[in-house]
Amino acid sequence: MEGKAYSALAPYYEKLINDCDYEQWSQYVFNRLERYAKGKVGCDCACGSGYFTRFLKTKGYDVYGVDNSEDMLAEANARSFKEKILVDYQKQDLKRFKTFKKLDFITVINDGLNYLSRAELKSAIKSFYTALDKDGVLLFDISSEYKLKNVLANNLYGEDLDEVTYLWFNTLYEDFVKMELTFFVKEGDVYRRQDETHVQHVHKTEDIKRLLKEVGFNVAEVCGHLGQELRADSQRINFIAIKR
Repeated sequence: MEGKAYSALAPYYEKLINDCDYEQWSQYVFNRLERYAKGKVGCDCACGSGYFTRFLKTKGYDVYGVDNSEDMLAEANARSFKEKILVDYQKQDLKRFKTFKKLDFITVINDGLNYLSRAELKSAIKSFYTALDKDGVLLFDISSEYKLKNVLANNLYGEDLDEVTYLWFNTLYEDFVKMELTFFVKEGDVYRRQDETHVQHVHKTEDIKRLLKEVGFNVAEVCGHLGQELRADSQRINFIAIKR
């Protein structure tokens, strides 16, 4: 039976998404916030299982996490409880993101905005702008057009671990990639099958820069992963924008 995105993936997300160095990535985020943010009050949007939220909390930031997946939020709460890190997690739709007080920063890390169409992305960016205080920082990344069209598209991935086996089929359409995942989760001597579907949209770098400026942001940085030089084959693109 097909489930919602992240219904099966949530418990294994931090283990399976192993193509990145979480420790180095979190340090990059911390260094950029230390450089650009005027204060320490913020939100980690599309927080998933809360890795970066927990990290920033341990660094003295007054940060809470927001995600649209109840399963990921449950996993985030469980991990925070286990690590004895007090974090507030909320279920919100990024297209209509709201906060009760102005924020010094907002982060959206690891493809969160690829799950939004172009129209939805514009709505989210506007919501972030409203939520930020003057000179507030918006730090986010996307999987690049190159990655979605040339690396992930029309490919099959899989992995066989002790507690879970998964197959991952990707199909490229005109401006998005449909990802169909099948999990076989070990329960005693049997495996339970779970299916879920993800859709990631292609966003061009210049389109995002234009949108940020239209909304009212100054674009402070556009670079590759971990601040590397941006190249035609960069698979992840980082943006840092400042509210005017």
